Amino acid sequence: MRGGAIKQLADGGTQSWHHFAGLLLVIALAVMQGRVGRIGTFWQIAWALPGTILHELSHLLVAAFTGGRPVGFSVVPRREGSRGPVEYWRLGSVTISRPGPISALPSALAPLALNAVAYYLYRHWATWFPSDLPHTLLMYAAIYLFSYSSIPSGQDLKVAVSSPTGLLLYAALGCGAWFLWR
Repeated sequence: MRGGAIKQLADGGTQSWHHFAGLLLVIALAVMQGRVGRIGTFWQIAWALPGTILHELSHLLVAAFTGGRPVGFSVVPRREGSRGPVEYWRLGSVTISRPGPISALPSALAPLALNAVAYYLYRHWATWFPSDLPHTLLMYAAIYLFSYSSIPSGQDLKVAVSSPTGLLLYAALGCGAWFLWR
């Protein structure tokens, strides 16, 4: 049994350790994200900036592609007000001039596509970089960044359901695709 464990370590145990360390990194990043607001607004904004850029760029690109005509893009944080000791900040925004039935839903839910990018990174990282610990940790940090950036905001969800015609259109397309490829 002992020889099998040594052989496994020589064959891939080191890479297993790297992935375990990556999971620990993701847990640490999630804990830090939950606590960064306690040390000040500046640090909370600095922490969120890379994800905000990815999130808002996804809205911008999909809106342009689906004909929503984006007319405004900002990743400069703006104070929206406060309620008691709590300050509210808008970290980024994309303004769409024509959120019609074809563009409203995909533009609003565009950040969800960042999960596909995270999966692509996960699947192909080893073809681009060596499988050592620093590169494995960098992969997990990148996957975390893309995944947490993909979470739709409350405003995103409001825009997604703002066009009942668009909802019906995409539901019909989804059902048709399901029936064709099942």
